[in-house]
Amino acid sequence: MGRFANTTLLAVSAGLGLAALLIFSATVGSSEPPAIANDVCLDCHDLAAGAMKGTAHDPVEGNAVACVDCHAGPALVMHLEDPDTYKPVKPSALPADSLTAVCTACHENAHQLNLYERDPHRDADMSCSGCHQVHGNQHASLLKSEENTLCLDCHASARAGFAMPTHHPVEEGVIACRDCHIEVAQSVKQHTPGGPGETCVKCHGSFQGPFPYEHEPAVNYSVNDGGCLNCHNPHGSTFPSLLTQSYESPHFSLCSQCHSVPLHQNSVQHGTQWSGVPCGDCHVDVHGSYVNRNLLDPSLETQGCFLGGGGCHQF
Repeated sequence: MGRFANTTLLAVSAGLGLAALLIFSATVGSSEPPAIANDVCLDCHDLAAGAMKGTAHDPVEGNAVACVDCHAGPALVMHLEDPDTYKPVKPSALPADSLTAVCTACHENAHQLNLYERDPHRDADMSCSGCHQVHGNQHASLLKSEENTLCLDCHASARAGFAMPTHHPVEEGVIACRDCHIEVAQSVKQHTPGGPGETCVKCHGSFQGPFPYEHEPAVNYSVNDGGCLNCHNPHGSTFPSLLTQSYESPHFSLCSQCHSVPLHQNSVQHGTQWSGVPCGDCHVDVHGSYVNRNLLDPSLETQGCFLGGGGCHQF
């Protein structure tokens, strides 16, 4: 190596050492990360610069993000002088709670704060880096892969549901996991506010009501998996309409889990013409009714089923 090269190397080393000393002096007693220009980091970490290009973390001039916002720590200033010995914080190597704290210093919407305070992902010791590639990639929100694929890589039971004969068209790309599992601060277990039914009626609004005559299971969210989930499996089912049990004769398992089998099902009162008729042939408004407390089809009135018309039932 020539004398000029040696002189240049010594000058650079001295400059970095002086920079480290000045930064160290300025930050003693301060909890704020030292003010190190991004260019100082990117002179060596050029691959990181390329990965972040065009993303929200792109350390370009005018962007509020700085390398030291994430990569701080007590060894940071000494890293400039001796990068092989002293290492700044590598967030992905931190415990889950500590890493999430780094991210929520900037990302303060309900989803991030929830992950920091109360969330099933947090309970599983997951952090932001479980789903996000912080230095960038081609997927939205810096996700490691396409959103639905990312979710289903862990949630195998949901993937199995989407293979059922009736299912929500998630893997077809019509809807996304987040369409139901919205990130809100009120979520605790299901990632949904006000019970799962509040999520369902975003698309299935005709079943929302309010109805003068309610079907209690459809509005009962006082228990886990209540409301819509009393009768429907939201991911997929072997039965029509995502039902959890059969809604067909001869057993009507879905209805009989709450209702004892009525007399007309065993032909005692009505004769064989009603035996095996699906519950829904008469009780048409199973989500709630505007006209009838038994959720019956109003047209049955003309068929002589009700009191006053030659029948037995109170409308």
